[in-house]
Amino acid sequence: MQNKSNKLSFSREIKKEIINNIKKNDEIVSFLNGLIFSNAIINDDHYILNLRNSYIANKVVLKLYKINILFQKDTSNTKIKILKKDFKINFSMNFKNNLTFFFAGIFVGGGSISDKNSTSYHLELKTNYQQHTKDIIDKLNEYEFEFHMLTRKEKYVAYTKKLDYLLDFLSAIGAKKSWFNLQNIKIGRDMENVTNRMNNIDISNLKKIVYSSNKHLENIKFIKQHKLIELFDSQQLISFEIKLENPWISLTDLAKQLQKEHNIIISKSGINHWFRKLEKVAQKYKDEF
Repeated sequence: MQNKSNKLSFSREIKKEIINNIKKNDEIVSFLNGLIFSNAIINDDHYILNLRNSYIANKVVLKLYKINILFQKDTSNTKIKILKKDFKINFSMNFKNNLTFFFAGIFVGGGSISDKNSTSYHLELKTNYQQHTKDIIDKLNEYEFEFHMLTRKEKYVAYTKKLDYLLDFLSAIGAKKSWFNLQNIKIGRDMENVTNRMNNIDISNLKKIVYSSNKHLENIKFIKQHKLIELFDSQQLISFEIKLENPWISLTDLAKQLQKEHNIIISKSGINHWFRKLEKVAQKYKDEF
């Protein structure tokens, strides 16, 4: 029972952060599209939102007021009815643009995340319609999230069990505070795992290794997700893939593996130069995005 409570509390923490970040009218419109996409029962002339959590429901009501959308609510304030004529939705447009706020709405409407202190992680996005969940999976998997689908209690659930994808999703929907909290826990656990395997390494050097390795992995995922791989040659991309598959591989061992398996001869300093280039490219485009 404790785990369920923790799961709900962390999910609620993320939802509060997200909904309080969304303030501009265009952000609200995209957020509401996502909320309806994941949470609403869609009828011929109206949508019914069932938000359950009164805090989130009240915040949604305030956002509807802010953009002058008419609605009806029940006495509990958690069920909200919106007429289609009063709020025109455009799911296909939001799947192409405004993904941050659209998927923020999807998560607030039907998302949950395991407790941040859990030893196993999962992210779920539930909808009432199979096609909606398929569309969510197709879009996220364009960015190599590797989501899958299951059916549970008449809900269609997109899910992933990989912590790195969970972190990437939090970053993508603008949950920066939650991302930092979970990332710090991950780094702490990574350090513990490496310490167990590398007891002969000085702890100060170990911290540098963990930080550097996580930074390399983050940058590699960034260039792949944002289609920047054309800025690197084939040998550099091969080295990045090996790093993804072996996060704790040293530059020396990476050079040996490149020569043995791919006939790529390069020194440790040469590989280090590739990763410095990776850092510069990633930082440049992060500032732009």
